[in-house]
Amino acid sequence: GYLRATSERSVGSHGIAVLLHRTLARVARRFPDARIKIFQTPPGPPVRSQMLAALTGPDYRRLRLLARRIAREDYRRTYGMVNVDDSVGRALPRWKIIVRPREAALLGFTPRAVARALSVAFHATTVGLAHDPRSPAPVPIIVRLARRRLGPGSLEDVVLVAPGGRRVPLSAVARLVRAQSPRPYYTRDQHRVVYVSGHMLASNPLDAVVALTRRLDGSPVPGGGRLRVGNLGLVPSVPHALVHDTLDWLGEMRLTLNVFRDLGRAFLVALVLIYLLLVGYYRSFRLPLIVMGAIPMTLIGVFPGHWLLREPFTATSMIGVIALAGIVVRNSLLLIDFTLARRASGHGLEASILEAGAVRMRPILLTALAVMLGSAAMLSDPVFNGLAISLIFGAAVSTLLTLFVIPLLYYRGQCGRDRAGTASP
Repeated sequence: GYLRATSERSVGSHGIAVLLHRTLARVARRFPDARIKIFQTPPGPPVRSQMLAALTGPDYRRLRLLARRIAREDYRRTYGMVNVDDSVGRALPRWKIIVRPREAALLGFTPRAVARALSVAFHATTVGLAHDPRSPAPVPIIVRLARRRLGPGSLEDVVLVAPGGRRVPLSAVARLVRAQSPRPYYTRDQHRVVYVSGHMLASNPLDAVVALTRRLDGSPVPGGGRLRVGNLGLVPSVPHALVHDTLDWLGEMRLTLNVFRDLGRAFLVALVLIYLLLVGYYRSFRLPLIVMGAIPMTLIGVFPGHWLLREPFTATSMIGVIALAGIVVRNSLLLIDFTLARRASGHGLEASILEAGAVRMRPILLTALAVMLGSAAMLSDPVFNGLAISLIFGAAVSTLLTLFVIPLLYYRGQCGRDRAGTASP
């Protein structure tokens, strides 16, 4: 029943992945050299691997040994880690067929004819096209012989037909050499790099990165030296591959840091633009700071809301914080504008503030309720639930605090100005 549609089963995709991992664990123990991997569709932008470490250093052979040790000892011992792999690869045995050009030329064969015969014998070849009236395109005719394995005696079984019709075994014009498949070399930013990858099935990447960083930072490197672990700042670090052996975290962790860095910059730009707009509206540099005092109050609701619902603070949660900046400022504007209008008509400071809270409470609460109810539809979404939590809890707490804190801040600031003998804004 697990292959049914999402609406027709009670187990989610993560639960199915956990069940498959437990079921296939017996197969993995029986065949330790096999690599069995279970992948889930990521909720955010795709990355090469969720837990991806890039090893750089002056000795590439030493990096390969280090990568094998980290994958075998550190990654596999991390709780919830699956799909552990590295980019070192294995030197698998293979056979190389080398054509002897002199013998082939004497018998009238070209290297292309030999390659064609090998393709027919071990793979398949297209010998023509069939025109089917029911098909809009020609249908290829593929010849595929019985499957066979390449070995020392395989060249005797492959027969070539010479131009005169003579049948010649392939061993007469070629020889078989046992070799090893080459292992790949990877580079990153013009530095040779070895990757160690994995995915988290029973935990989150942040806990794994913290645990692995504590375990690996300063650990000994084969051949001498200590390993440096980095690339966990908001600005990506540049590896010193010619001097130090370094492990840089990439994958989902690096993507998350980049996203929060860019969203943090966007949040600062939004705050500056809001402040400049309010300065132009009020003709004051001080009053906009009071109006924007409602923005930090959103955090009082955002983080406890994520903790209460046991949801992580994600990039969409940060987008919700940025969106709340404009919503809660509007609530402050309603209070401050009404207060200024009442004071301009001759009412006292305290009476104007109390009347503003009583009159403007209804539109402020209606605005908050509209935001909260409209965002509730996203709570079940795996990607945008962070946005919904930020909007719901941030708007609720900030609205309640705005009705009390913003009038108090304005009253405190205005009383100071009145004592100093300055005119009210």
